[in-house]
Amino acid sequence: MAFMMPPCAASLRSAPRARRFTVLAVLLALWGLPPTPADAQSRRLYVQAFERGTGSIVTDLGVPEVIVREDGVVLPVTDVRPANLPTKLVVLVDNSRTAARAFDRVRDGLRGFFDRLPNQEVSLLSLSPQPRWWVQGAIGQEEIDAGLRRMEVGGRSMRLIDGLAEANEWIAEDTGPHRPVIVIVASSGRDRSADRTERFLDTAQELLRRGVTVHSLLMLPPAPGSLQRRVSVAEAVGRDLENFTGGSQATIFLGSRLEDPLGDIASRIVQRNRELSSQHEVRYERPEDLPRGQIQVDVLRLGVRYMVSANGKLAESAGRGAARISNAR
Repeated sequence: MAFMMPPCAASLRSAPRARRFTVLAVLLALWGLPPTPADAQSRRLYVQAFERGTGSIVTDLGVPEVIVREDGVVLPVTDVRPANLPTKLVVLVDNSRTAARAFDRVRDGLRGFFDRLPNQEVSLLSLSPQPRWWVQGAIGQEEIDAGLRRMEVGGRSMRLIDGLAEANEWIAEDTGPHRPVIVIVASSGRDRSADRTERFLDTAQELLRRGVTVHSLLMLPPAPGSLQRRVSVAEAVGRDLENFTGGSQATIFLGSRLEDPLGDIASRIVQRNRELSSQHEVRYERPEDLPRGQIQVDVLRLGVRYMVSANGKLAESAGRGAARISNAR
């Protein structure tokens, strides 16, 4: 059975040509910077195994029981662990003056959003005039609410890409098992991050390597002719990260209620948790100079059936013997 990996998983170079405006395409064209490929060494795939006779889910697969090959070449498996990991949620909020008219609604929307994700680790980072933490690693709702109340309107511009880099560093500091998720709530205002292009490329590669999922909600001004305006950095970043990380992007008018779009993001996070609740994440390494081919996965435990996918989507495949994936990440 064959499973196709989304093309973005292999490299930052592989984004679809049809995408009209991205940070990568536009800024690289403006400044002539070569695109830097994502780390090709560490890859991941997902396995759900269950007992053939009883149908019981297998929860204790180990590294010696999983074999990964690419066109017949055995690749070293470095880790096999349950994919049902606790969520590490980082929310980035544009609190610039551009977004000021929506600030109260952003607060209200985030309260409802956090209510729908109880008992999750939450961090809250504002983006103007520079990235600032209001909550770090909180689980209790009172601490989260206090952070929302303290957060205030900042300067004229935001620093979205600097904030992404800050969130990435926070995620990297936690060496324990977790599933990192970043949610961006931003306007189409100016981004004054330092070294914007190179920093975005570096940060995007790090987010890919760590398996971070990014969801973004963009608030657009309901102005005449807004459909013909230039696409903002926040929109371009959101589109790229939706594509690269398997997340989502939504847009609303600035000043609209956020409950529904943030509720949709919460539902996506909950659904992803359900998808991974009975699976294993398999990490393996491949040489950068190995020609890309078809990945074959074998689970060696007797009496076990299994499904394999590149992204944890159970509907993609079911296998009796070896399962194959094309270009897994």
